[in-house]
Amino acid sequence: METLPDRWMAQQQQAGRRVCLILDGNGDARQPLMAARTLSQYASFYSDTAVAELASVGPVIVLLEQLDEPALVDLLRQPDLNWGWLGSLPDDDLACVVRHWRERLLVGPDGSRVLYRFDDNRTLARALAHLPNERWPQYLGPLISVCYWHEDRWCQAHNPAPGDYPLPVPAPWLDTPNARAAAILHANILRFLLTAHSENLAALVEFQDPRIWLKQVLEQARAWQWHGVQQLEFLVVHRLMEATQGSVIQWQPLRGETPIDHFERTVEQWRKSGEQP
Repeated sequence: METLPDRWMAQQQQAGRRVCLILDGNGDARQPLMAARTLSQYASFYSDTAVAELASVGPVIVLLEQLDEPALVDLLRQPDLNWGWLGSLPDDDLACVVRHWRERLLVGPDGSRVLYRFDDNRTLARALAHLPNERWPQYLGPLISVCYWHEDRWCQAHNPAPGDYPLPVPAPWLDTPNARAAAILHANILRFLLTAHSENLAALVEFQDPRIWLKQVLEQARAWQWHGVQQLEFLVVHRLMEATQGSVIQWQPLRGETPIDHFERTVEQWRKSGEQP
């Protein structure tokens, strides 16, 4: 049975485009795909960068000719391995797309830079879901279209204006929510409340699902830009006290108040309320 990747690749070739594979560096398909090609038909994204020593295990881009190539077919049969994604280019020159992603490869301040895993289909999917359509060209660059596995299905997305774009500062895709990180944070906070504030948590259970309550509290934290551990602990603990003991804090920020000023004012308000007889 024909799948979305089969149709997508055929459509791209029929439109005169070159199909490429963005492949992570750890899959079994890497060596057979590269061995069957000349040096101009594949490239390592990590070569000639600050992480060049990782080139042999880092992601590569591979031009595809035969869509029934065994190594490719095997990959398409196992999308849940999250091995990468497919893209299309106007020609067989890989230099433009390699340069594009190398410019977006390392993120963070000097001395503590980390790799941006653009080769992971989950990273690509989250970024495209988060970015408004008009920002896709800055993210996808020269890629005309992409095809990728997301959660339990194949997806495709089309770049509205393929081309060469400078790296925006700040890069908007770095603010993409990480669903797994959010789930871990959620679980850790519930575990903390169960250990340190079990009585209040038990009282909350009597009239509200703690998971739903915590989701609402964390959404408030995001809206107020309270991201620090101290800020989150204060908000969660005192919201729980408010819900179960009737204590009241004026939480809403004042007009023009920065997130830091908002937090410090709220803490001071709580301290003063505790000093009242």
